[in-house]
Amino acid sequence: MSILVSGGLLFGACGEDRTFQYMEKTGRCQWIYDVMNQWYLRNSEMIQPSEAQFFGEPETFFKKLVVKNDKYSYIEMDETNNKSTRSINLSSSYGMDFALYVDPVTQSQSAIERVARVLYVLPGSPAAQVGIERGQWITEIGGEHLTTQNYLGLVSGPATTLGLSVLNYGNVDSLYWEPVHNVEIGASRHLEDNPFYVDTLYQLQGHRIAYLMYNRFSTGPNNTGNETQYDSQMRTIFQRFKSQQPTDFILDLRYNPGGYLSCAQLLSSLLAPTKAMGKIFCKLEFNKSQSTTHNEVYLFDENLTGGAGLGLSRIYVITSSLTASASECVINGLIPFMGTDNVILVGGRTEGKNVASLSFKSPYDYTLHPIVATIYNGNGESDYTNGFNPIVSVDELQNIAPLYPLGDVREMMLNTTLATILGYTRGDNDNNTTRAVDVPSVLLPKPETTSISLHPVVEM
Repeated sequence: MSILVSGGLLFGACGEDRTFQYMEKTGRCQWIYDVMNQWYLRNSEMIQPSEAQFFGEPETFFKKLVVKNDKYSYIEMDETNNKSTRSINLSSSYGMDFALYVDPVTQSQSAIERVARVLYVLPGSPAAQVGIERGQWITEIGGEHLTTQNYLGLVSGPATTLGLSVLNYGNVDSLYWEPVHNVEIGASRHLEDNPFYVDTLYQLQGHRIAYLMYNRFSTGPNNTGNETQYDSQMRTIFQRFKSQQPTDFILDLRYNPGGYLSCAQLLSSLLAPTKAMGKIFCKLEFNKSQSTTHNEVYLFDENLTGGAGLGLSRIYVITSSLTASASECVINGLIPFMGTDNVILVGGRTEGKNVASLSFKSPYDYTLHPIVATIYNGNGESDYTNGFNPIVSVDELQNIAPLYPLGDVREMMLNTTLATILGYTRGDNDNNTTRAVDVPSVLLPKPETTSISLHPVVEM
């Protein structure tokens, strides 16, 4: 006797019905297929049910469904596959963001040894408490050299020893490490990663230049999507900026991997010119089966701003290869109303993520994070899959020059942006505090990624 179950033939012996056993063995993968078939942006390109192995492990099964060149959809297996937005993990962290490199002294691509450069440190974190600072190099952890196998120990874990080294340089042939200095760092713990890392105003040569370093499109300390603390803080910051009547605005998104579109909508509404209000900021377009009921439009909304909107006609944006998703959506969304000549990017080429994700918690032991929609601006444009290229190129991630504190006018990427605003070019000598600093010509190897983006609903 045969029984048709879930689109497949189930054979039983002597009339015995084994439907329950079949469902028990295939249910986890069947749930994945059903969700992906309904929501996945590229569901029309998935393998057919007849080609799928529903008896396999969920992680392996999911990877077979995802289209080959999809870099962003992933499955999160609870506890065993917990992923962090960056090297700062909200649930438990030492509180330092870092970039991982092949050793610039040996430059051996084949060796497993690595070094990490600290990009920034959260105030009050275990890293801050032992004096770890931006720009320092970490070469050892727990008494062992940092490697491709143990570097994730810099994200979270028990109290441990970190080896800090100083990289001395004159030219590419004279790089060397000074002896390791050990520090004892306390155990990782839950930290608040407030996205507003620096907000200040510089008065330079008749310019009042507002500067905001914004590191995540987050709604609040727990990043749940239904919080309002950070939205309120954003309005307060912009109200202060508005009272200072800035002539120029720098938005620093170099470390911002994305987040909630609602935060991107608020930020863009605070920045955009008056003529943009009520117009389309971005549009989400889902697959054909979901487009009728779920396609969504976000508008530039003056009511969101609380009267703190700046009504800018030009903006300078600091970018890098870490700038992605909602950050790119802000850039793309402002272009129709400011023009490409007035959304001035300084830094590195952005990631090129023009899609949004949703999270689906299974009744089993995992969560799906498939891409579900393409993001367009008010002109119907979404052509930045290769990233946005800067007008002025400068990349701290690939330059061996010292890293000054973030917000310091000598800091490489901020300094270059200030120089661009003031009309300086490298080599001008009028004012050392505002011109582009001279930096060594020695370049670092390209940093390796230490992050896999986590996408709560609805996030880019």
